[in-house]
Amino acid sequence: MLDRQIFTDSHAKSILTTMNNLRKVNKLCDVILRVEGRDFPGHRIVLAACSDYFCAMFTNEMSEKDKQIIELHEISGSVMEVLLDFVYTETVNVSVENVQELLPAACLLQLTGVKQACCSFLEKQLDCTNCLGIKVFAEQHSCDLLLAAAESFGLKHFEEVLVQEEYRNLPLEQVKSLIKSDELQVNSEEPVFSAVMTWVKYDPDSRKEYLAQLLQHVRLAMLSARFITDVVDDEPLIKRSHECRDLLDEAKKFHLRPDLRSTMVGPRMKSRIGTDDILVVMGGFGSHQNMVEVVEQYDPKSGEWKRLPNLPKRRRYVAAAALAGKVYVIGGYDGQSRLNTVECLDISADDPTWQTIAPMSHRRGLAGVCVYKGEIYVCGGFDGFTRHTSMECYNPHTNQWHILSGMAVGREGAGLVVAGEKIYGIGGYDGVNLLDSAEVYDPVKEEWSDIAPMSTRRSGAGVAVVNDIVYVCGGYDGTDHLASVESYNIHTGHWSAVTHMIVPRCYVGACVLQGKLFVVAGYDGNTLLNTVESYDPTTGTWELLDSAMKTQRCDAGVTVARKL
Repeated sequence: MLDRQIFTDSHAKSILTTMNNLRKVNKLCDVILRVEGRDFPGHRIVLAACSDYFCAMFTNEMSEKDKQIIELHEISGSVMEVLLDFVYTETVNVSVENVQELLPAACLLQLTGVKQACCSFLEKQLDCTNCLGIKVFAEQHSCDLLLAAAESFGLKHFEEVLVQEEYRNLPLEQVKSLIKSDELQVNSEEPVFSAVMTWVKYDPDSRKEYLAQLLQHVRLAMLSARFITDVVDDEPLIKRSHECRDLLDEAKKFHLRPDLRSTMVGPRMKSRIGTDDILVVMGGFGSHQNMVEVVEQYDPKSGEWKRLPNLPKRRRYVAAAALAGKVYVIGGYDGQSRLNTVECLDISADDPTWQTIAPMSHRRGLAGVCVYKGEIYVCGGFDGFTRHTSMECYNPHTNQWHILSGMAVGREGAGLVVAGEKIYGIGGYDGVNLLDSAEVYDPVKEEWSDIAPMSTRRSGAGVAVVNDIVYVCGGYDGTDHLASVESYNIHTGHWSAVTHMIVPRCYVGACVLQGKLFVVAGYDGNTLLNTVESYDPTTGTWELLDSAMKTQRCDAGVTVARKL
């Protein structure tokens, strides 16, 4: 007969249960832990097996090795009770009330399981009011994973974190560590500058001497020229500091002398790259005269394209927007009619699926879309009969659309962007003419007004905003598919020519990613494109991305989304 080994997973648990019962009635115990005058009997072998701290105490030539009673300091009696329960039961109750005592005690006694439980608990508690404090706490106790999680949270939610009391009470080195990170997730450098001034002005008498140290980590050159002259220049604390003024002069030189930018290098001269923003391209018109349901995403950190779930139905002429970790596909044409339907996809979800939300008031293909103050604005477009002048706005909290004041001109294939707290509708087609005209909407007055026209008629151009400069890329002028680009300065009201794109692109999408202007896909007059170009406003040059989409397309929805 062959021998067989039989294993049971209940043996160890049974032993622990028995030893815990013996501990509770003080049987066979060979040591007493005295904490705050309370005695906790225990078994040396059990404590040594669970804790390197006790193992070293009982097996090395330490004074406590043979003592019957061992006094422990820096631990409360209530925490000692929780820790011993863990040693004998493998379970620990972590709460908001005890975690700040429990974690240091677990670290002192080298109870890894409790330390991990506390870190896991704190990681789930992270929010904008406590992440900086938890980061410091994790650093003090060498909790590397919790430290990384708290640091990442603070970088990702920086603009919400900097308004908290916790931020204003940070020590200098912690503020430096936060604002100098390349991984800081901000849409512009303005909140970083504001964060520095907020911290200094919270206690100006003792902190103003550190202003220059902190400003060295603000990328002043990446601020708009208007913000530099209207805000930074007027800051009294900066005016009084030679070092601060030198940093400000460097930023001004960067703006005033484009010919010298290539020689001005270093962290202050480049945008931060830490955002978790991704480029999302959805739907469109593809090869073989087919409409497309494919959705692709581009991650600038990895330089790779990946698939997202397909649209619920194939469509072209779609508009796209991103808001609060979700991407929205708006309207379009499904081959039979223009649509007023809207769907959204939560890209932060573990298993994202498209969800239908409230439809627009009007059917719209080739509408303009933008996001302003947490709401989605859709304007113009074609319903199959009429080029709309109307604009409507979607509130994601109420899941409702409401109609706003309309433009003077009906526009299909126009760009719609936000710059300087106003909304700009640019170019397009009115049903008779391709348009060089543009209009601006003031949300406070709820009125549209004309602005200076472009130098070129453009429909199906890509439109996006970098530092209050509106860029209009490519499009169709009635004769040619355009590679030309022009920009509009919202403060001077003037249009300027910009370096041409590498490839002509009509029915193209445009967006801003990591401080650069991106143009996506389109039609060059002969071929549907799957390539992407990026424009660096600081160098005035275009560059083709190394990787291209899998799907050639035009008329696609293009947006930039941030995972939450």
